[in-house]
Amino acid sequence: MNQPLVSVVMPVYNGERYLKEAIESVLFQTYKNLELVVVDDGSTDASKSIISSYSDSRIRLVENTKNSGIVFTRNKGLLAAQGEYIATLDCDDIALPERIENQVNFLEKNPDYALCGSFYQIMDASGKLLGKMRMPTSNRDIVTYLTVGNCYCNSTIMVRSNLAKELKYTTGYDIVEDYELWYRISQKMKIAILPFLGTYYRVHGNNISVSKMNDMFSRVKKIYTRVLFDSSIEFTEHELELHANWLNGNFVFFNSRESIVELDSWSAKFYEGITRNATYDSRLLFELVSEKWLYVLFKTKHYRLVFKNRLFSINRGLYLKSLVNKMSRKFKYLK
Repeated sequence: MNQPLVSVVMPVYNGERYLKEAIESVLFQTYKNLELVVVDDGSTDASKSIISSYSDSRIRLVENTKNSGIVFTRNKGLLAAQGEYIATLDCDDIALPERIENQVNFLEKNPDYALCGSFYQIMDASGKLLGKMRMPTSNRDIVTYLTVGNCYCNSTIMVRSNLAKELKYTTGYDIVEDYELWYRISQKMKIAILPFLGTYYRVHGNNISVSKMNDMFSRVKKIYTRVLFDSSIEFTEHELELHANWLNGNFVFFNSRESIVELDSWSAKFYEGITRNATYDSRLLFELVSEKWLYVLFKTKHYRLVFKNRLFSINRGLYLKSLVNKMSRKFKYLK
């Protein structure tokens, strides 16, 4: 076939409940020149039997000899992939029919881009569709967003195979291994999020990011440390704690007025330090930073500081816009 081969890599560990839906969402893609590399990480349920029940020659089962964790499993899938492009899909999510076709078309037409994601829709454990997630789409907006958090849903990603195999997922970043890899890729090539719904992302009690929040925090803090170093922002260990708890929305950390005052100073320092780099969009970053600052203020009920802070003095117009957005969401929730 003249079309490039796509390898869809799907890690599985005890995923029997949703696995069939995930597999069939790949098999019924409008784009046909693909393989599905399913990497079983020592499942003890019926996952392997479900995978083996399909006779479709595009499915390849790769097995770990024992349960080895998500980073090892994802990297094993990368190495096994034969395609020019690698798409990711977790075993509890669903790829919508035109996802692969749209992403291949984009990467074929844009050789300067390393990867692309898409918008996605959240669904619950029973399959009920919830909110639609629309994220930044341009390279500049995405790399700006990545300085404060991950704007990609892992199950929407398609990446060039040669680059993914070169960089790999990093050991020690389990749970946030995708964010860490996308950030490194963003420092090398352009990246995008395509403005169409490509995936149903399932939220349930067994999601790794829900059940292991403490581990996730310690590892994402390492990513924030790298961002600060890359941006040449000097910081103390205490400032790093402020930074990580702030960006993760851990408002309990800011239970004293002293800690809020420290965050006021740090948030301005961070914003001014990042925006020295013309790569980033200063307007978008200000909106993201002020939104996170206001979240902490409202959660800790330090309302007197809403207009007495350094961010407000930096850009009153954008700050007020963030405040209005914050209040409108609050009142919408109350209704």
